[in-house]
Amino acid sequence: MAARRPRVGPHAVLAAVLVAAVVLFNAVVLLPEVTVPVPSNNDDAFQLLYVRRAAEALASGENPLDFWTPQLELGFATFVHYQNLPHLAVVLLDRALFGAVDLLTLFNVVRYLLMVSFPLAVLWSLRRVGLGWPAAVFAAAAAPLLATPFLYGFDYGSYTWRGFGTYTQLWAMPLSFIGIAATHTVITRGRGHLLAIVALSALVLSHLLYAYIVAASIGVLFLVLLRRATWRTQVRDLAIVGVATLAVTSYMWVPFIRYGAFLNVSPYLQREKYDGFGAQRVLELLVTGQLFDAGRLPALTVLLAVGAVSALVVRTRARLAWLVLFVLWVVLYFGRPTFGGLYDLLPLSQTLLIHRFSGAVQLFGIVLIGMGAGWLWDLAAAGAPRLQRPLRSAVPYALAGAAALALVPAMAERAAFDGQGAAWMRATAAALAADADARTIVATLRTLPPGRVFAGLRTDYGPRMDFGIPFNSVRFSDLLVFESFDVVAPPYNSSSLSSDMLWDFDYRRLEDYDLFNVRYAVAPASLPMEASLRPILRTGRYTLYEAPTSGYSEYVRVGERRAAASPAVLIAANRPWLLAPDRADRGFIQWDYPAPVPRGGADTAPSCANGATRDLRVEPARIDVTASCDGAGTLLLKVTYDPGWRVTIDGAAAETLMLSPAYLAVRIPPGTHTVSARYEPVAEKTPLFVLGALVLAAAVPLSRRYAPR
Repeated sequence: MAARRPRVGPHAVLAAVLVAAVVLFNAVVLLPEVTVPVPSNNDDAFQLLYVRRAAEALASGENPLDFWTPQLELGFATFVHYQNLPHLAVVLLDRALFGAVDLLTLFNVVRYLLMVSFPLAVLWSLRRVGLGWPAAVFAAAAAPLLATPFLYGFDYGSYTWRGFGTYTQLWAMPLSFIGIAATHTVITRGRGHLLAIVALSALVLSHLLYAYIVAASIGVLFLVLLRRATWRTQVRDLAIVGVATLAVTSYMWVPFIRYGAFLNVSPYLQREKYDGFGAQRVLELLVTGQLFDAGRLPALTVLLAVGAVSALVVRTRARLAWLVLFVLWVVLYFGRPTFGGLYDLLPLSQTLLIHRFSGAVQLFGIVLIGMGAGWLWDLAAAGAPRLQRPLRSAVPYALAGAAALALVPAMAERAAFDGQGAAWMRATAAALAADADARTIVATLRTLPPGRVFAGLRTDYGPRMDFGIPFNSVRFSDLLVFESFDVVAPPYNSSSLSSDMLWDFDYRRLEDYDLFNVRYAVAPASLPMEASLRPILRTGRYTLYEAPTSGYSEYVRVGERRAAASPAVLIAANRPWLLAPDRADRGFIQWDYPAPVPRGGADTAPSCANGATRDLRVEPARIDVTASCDGAGTLLLKVTYDPGWRVTIDGAAAETLMLSPAYLAVRIPPGTHTVSARYEPVAEKTPLFVLGALVLAAAVPLSRRYAPR
């Protein structure tokens, strides 16, 4: 007799139908993110540039784990200070496809797949930590439907073209759920070490802030789940995962900490991003539904409240743990306006962007939303036995239908949101395609000798360079970044020590063109420009100018020597120097950095009155030049200073200097010399990467050694 197949239960039907419906919904409404290729004016602009630069580094024999990105912010050591797995994943995918698909499309496809598949990561994770099918399914279905007034959280406005383009956080979103779930399994069952190590390592390499959030949350979970009978084994297992994760990711976080002084902390960033919004504002966002249901009926917010009540009523250890974690991150989201100096007791508090804790609140809010829906399901199902048999068997399906209907308003609002974004993308693409003058300017720039390009800031004529688009879309400066030109433009990230100086570039001041090596400027055809600028090309809309600059290098005079211990001190002193009308007479400031006082007293670098440079050769991570002077002098290289730069004079190593505004410089002896400046990766990067790979390989047999408790 053939064995009877197991009956497909209502839980499986609910999971398949509801989650598949939401996945399909997102697959449709988000499809323009792939099918409409258009430049970005949000963070995706520099994220894509990092992908392209990493691919270029790999192809040219540079180290893809640590390279110089010259196109933005006067140059920046990208992967010393920034997580790299999301970018390298696109590059490796490109290699696997043998370059058959362009990097822009691959980048957009990865973004798209991460957003579309997010519910599956939530479903798997919540089932892994023990939530019932109804709770896990509804949480997974609700997870991609959050809506906020652009709070940088898990709502898809943080990731889409019309939003913020926080690409690395998009990776952190599913990895946070998976990392917590995998570590939960290690703590409670003593198994799954390898998965936890891989998930947490991927999270660290994708987003340091969310790695911090998840690490703190795991610490709370560990305390809740600790058992008297097995605590030693639980401590051992968590220590194995923690130490292995730190070893695997050490190639990133060790240089990040060691060279932290060379990562800018911009004073122009809104203070609430560093300090938080305060309790009143956060609680207002939560109670009014703005954290989960902005602009629509607060259905998810109500379910979150039900989930919190269920934790207090049912009072299991697991339910209380999720509630405690939600409350913890709501409180931490308050920030310094509520806690003042007490907040500084939090580890690494000075480096945290507290406004991003909205994502931590939403992470555990999603769990509570699922718990609330699951509790209502259980209550309704408990009453089903009182019904007649036909009605009783229909209850699960009726509940599944009710759950789906509850999500319809959220899906309608999200469809309208994404639909407007798609319309804006198409309008932007059409405007760029119709602007033949812009294409002519870009094509001409590709034929010209090296030099930075300027097309306006947000405080001058930059907003007028909008391709005739009537809403806030890409500007000409964004197009130049998309085309990978070396630009002086509004910083997207303000990461380099010299980046904030760009805000004060004055297109009417000729000496600013020379200081920043802005050799080319694109301006509206009707705008009067500085008389010394030479028109290269005139079109109906734009004029392309060439400025008389000294190039990427020149002999300069050093007027004084100072010390700065932090980026804030550096910026505060460099800005008055930059804006001073007698800047040329005063000379440059030599900076000892990071240092509380000048090293070696008030001695300054030598100056050369008649120095000249020639035979310039510029590559992404290298500058070669022949420098000549009758006496000793100081050669300025107009790239951001970084300890990774190595300068040789006629093949012999030379000591580097930092000159305002955080530029690289070197002392040159009398005569004619060949000067070569090359960016070299941090020495420990590759050895630590190899160590991490070995630890990960060792974790495979280690994960099989321990039987489940």
